[in-house]
Amino acid sequence: MTSARVVLRVLEEDGCPLFSQGDEMVLDLPEVDLTSSRKVCALTIAKFLEGLDKSPCEGLSAPVGDGELLCPRTSRPVRFEVEAVDEERKVSAPEGDLVRDITAAVAHLRSIPIFRPLPAAFLSRLAHRIRTESKEDGDLILQKGHPGDAFFVVREGKVEVMDFADTKMASVVTTLKAGDCFGEMSILTGAPVAANVRARGHVELYALTKEDFEHLLRDNPFMAARFTRLMAQRLVAANFRIVQEGKKSFSGKLAVMNIPTVVQVLADARRSGTLVVEGYDRRRGEVAFSDGDVFDAHLDSLTGEEAVYALLAWQEGDFAFDPGRVPTEDKVKSGVMNLLLEGMRRIDEAERDESAS
Repeated sequence: MTSARVVLRVLEEDGCPLFSQGDEMVLDLPEVDLTSSRKVCALTIAKFLEGLDKSPCEGLSAPVGDGELLCPRTSRPVRFEVEAVDEERKVSAPEGDLVRDITAAVAHLRSIPIFRPLPAAFLSRLAHRIRTESKEDGDLILQKGHPGDAFFVVREGKVEVMDFADTKMASVVTTLKAGDCFGEMSILTGAPVAANVRARGHVELYALTKEDFEHLLRDNPFMAARFTRLMAQRLVAANFRIVQEGKKSFSGKLAVMNIPTVVQVLADARRSGTLVVEGYDRRRGEVAFSDGDVFDAHLDSLTGEEAVYALLAWQEGDFAFDPGRVPTEDKVKSGVMNLLLEGMRRIDEAERDESAS
């Protein structure tokens, strides 16, 4: 495996004004991981980079190997151990709260697939927001039909996703193991939780509140894109075949598949056409797509982003996608994820205002 994460650890030093024995510099090429590095020497890093086969910005054609490195000092140079980190290996979770050891927490979070590509500084912030929860066999973690209020990652153990969970004939749809995540679809779409999720034996979980999850997505567009793909994959697994049927129209009821979910599927499938939504009060709205991007929208006197935000709040009605009506002019500058997040924020704000009154 070609490693782009390297630890430079001080083995010996004699009078260095910067380092002491055991100090580490961590490179997350082409970045320097300032969170995990105790101190940083630009000259030593420059010397290390000179020995690579090519610039890390171009991609490494050979693995970064373990070994030793002397700093550029001509007199009494510091001797470093070079350790290439295999990011595919499982890193044990630190004991207790993640914030007790941020360096260990960053290394551990990096071993979780959904978080692996994220920068170290972002993982450090993530460690401060995550809480740890314990569940016992049979404990209900998410309940079908209820609002989703948290995003979860399995830290240890297994959880079961149950179908027909409101009957006596519940069956296991899938089992999630350590490193798997769940709960994001309800948060991103605003739809109720689609299935019960329960603990299978003792389970340790990482949890992010709905507010923290949305905040982290806004801070990191790359993470937002990963969850967009993840959600679309799960919709496909749940028989939303529209993602694969690129030239077929489809329709349905908002009570079954709400507008945020429909918009997300169309975006990830890179569909072109017009989504027509008709309410039972005979109101009609439209959202026009080109190659998965929202180009225009209309609802009553509203157009563009404002029309999208208003439509996202609809709970009842019918929808149909017409692939024959493709827009030619881009009038909406916000990306799909930003539209969904802002729309959900407005819905939450309206619900809080209504409760307060």
